[in-house]
Amino acid sequence: MKTKITTTLIIGLGLFIPILSNAAGLSNGDFQTGDFSSWSQDVDGLGDIGLNDFTIVEPTSGDYAARIEADYWDTPGDTFSTPLDEVFFANTLYQTLDLTASAGQDLVLSFDWSFNGQDSFFDEYFMVGLGDGSGDYYGVNGLLGSLISPLEYGSGTYTAMLDSSFINATNWTLEFQMNAGFDGYGSYAEIDNITLEAVTPQTINNVPEPSAFFLLSIGLVGFAGTRRKKS
Repeated sequence: MKTKITTTLIIGLGLFIPILSNAAGLSNGDFQTGDFSSWSQDVDGLGDIGLNDFTIVEPTSGDYAARIEADYWDTPGDTFSTPLDEVFFANTLYQTLDLTASAGQDLVLSFDWSFNGQDSFFDEYFMVGLGDGSGDYYGVNGLLGSLISPLEYGSGTYTAMLDSSFINATNWTLEFQMNAGFDGYGSYAEIDNITLEAVTPQTINNVPEPSAFFLLSIGLVGFAGTRRKKS
């Protein structure tokens, strides 16, 4: 699922060639370090981060991914048995973003995600949002909401252009949050291939710049979600 932005644009439109800059970005977005280097973890439970709250998944392909889980118990469905993670309400994996971009560039965020587990009623829920340190989450449009908040188990690749108000802004974080349920059946999220690129749109044969293409071709999902209050 390591599709490059350039490939996506050429296949989808056949006319536009974006030039990518290394100005904006984040670190260890593919977790190929085999650990959570450059990422921070937040557990709102009573203990320290447990062995199962945040883990690195190493498939046989060697493509590492991050896993966040919540609400797993030694005996599934029995909340009087031993909890297997330390979460009380939410486990959050986050990183401060470098939103640096030059004039005329757009910021494009992309990541692969999956949401799965034991729960047939999905009382846990997974969400991804942009945080400003206030405890609120925002979508790519800069309004309160989230990037994704799937209502059932599934997987996908999310790609979207951030609103221009994010360009060169500071102290924004990208946050992946797994919220616990209360029936003792757990859920987990896996995240991989996280990229943030500053894109300079170029044209061929005087075709207009592709900003409209981004907005029309990418479904932006915005839901108000549970927020993690930062100290």
